[in-house]
Amino acid sequence: MDKLRAKLLAFPAADINTFSKGKKRLQKVFHRDRVEYVDKDPEILVFLTGGSERVALQSVRENGFYLLLATGTDNSWAAATEVKAWMNQNRISSLLVDFTSFKAIEMVEYLHAIKSGLNRLKGQRFGLIGEASDWLVNSNIDPFIIKTKLGVEQIDIPWSKVNVDEVKEVAPEYMAFFKHSDTKSLRETGRVYEAISKVVQDFALNAVTVECFSLVTSRKTTACLGLSKLSMDGIPAGCEGDTCSMLGMMLVKEMFGIVPWIANVTHVNSNRVLFSHCTIPANLLVNFELNTHFESGKGLAIKGNLKADEVTILRLDHTLSKLFVGTGKVLDEPYQKMGCRTQLAVAVPPNVIDYFTNAPLGNHHLIVPGNLSLGLDIAARILRMERV
Repeated sequence: MDKLRAKLLAFPAADINTFSKGKKRLQKVFHRDRVEYVDKDPEILVFLTGGSERVALQSVRENGFYLLLATGTDNSWAAATEVKAWMNQNRISSLLVDFTSFKAIEMVEYLHAIKSGLNRLKGQRFGLIGEASDWLVNSNIDPFIIKTKLGVEQIDIPWSKVNVDEVKEVAPEYMAFFKHSDTKSLRETGRVYEAISKVVQDFALNAVTVECFSLVTSRKTTACLGLSKLSMDGIPAGCEGDTCSMLGMMLVKEMFGIVPWIANVTHVNSNRVLFSHCTIPANLLVNFELNTHFESGKGLAIKGNLKADEVTILRLDHTLSKLFVGTGKVLDEPYQKMGCRTQLAVAVPPNVIDYFTNAPLGNHHLIVPGNLSLGLDIAARILRMERV
């Protein structure tokens, strides 16, 4: 992506020395490869002094997002506060932070990563193999909305285009990575992986979501390992034909460089949420073993332990107008036999419990190691989504 555009603001009669000193103070915040100084169309407004309010408003567009940077000297913060209030009143999204703080550095880094990621996302294509699973009654997005909001194209692909029977060889790397005593079952999952990989190549896809239960029914095998491997290969791969989760996976991958885990909300109590599912990217795990697919008892699926002490939980709604973001601490809980193979218990605050029990956006949620709350907050503002 091009560099972020920052504008320095001071009272109209300020001399050149004011701006020179401002640039010097900003050296730790603005990496020269990521930020440039401009007079027009900025994304970052830097308040150096008071009396700069009117100058700031001349640079503001109705639908933009602005990072406002100020300090506690020379009435800088006072000017930024006035502009922030005006922006709020006019429904222009912005964040205000002290540019002498570490948080300012973090915000600028996130802003660059998110803007770059959203630019990369435009023009990408994801495949929906089969149809959305029948039980996903609130997890699919109109392709027109996807194209309009994110610039991403949905490609509908029937299962007849996935030629598993034509796959004669499975990559030795796949067999070695997932090694299992039942070599025949493992090879069958490998053939599914190879067939879906060919579809990804043939249709020039950047991501794929698969209506997988018809595969279990027709071939007595699963796509779980293949989807895990595709995500590890850098191709976000979701299941059950869930396009809400697919778009979330693509967003997180492009903005933060990691393909998240799509998981069921298996149970919620007063202070923790239990997640489970069978398709987690294996590179997110400390260790793993293979088991059968939970619901069918067929094929192979991944059972492992997530490599994280803290996680971010997120979910898009079916109109791309809302984004849920929560964080929590990973708990050590006994394995539940009546749940999908990889499981994760997360201690969360009361507001997150309230969301899951009273206002969830759907069942599937995405799990990402670490705390990406600030970055996702910025992303929601840029995309004009309500954060819930």
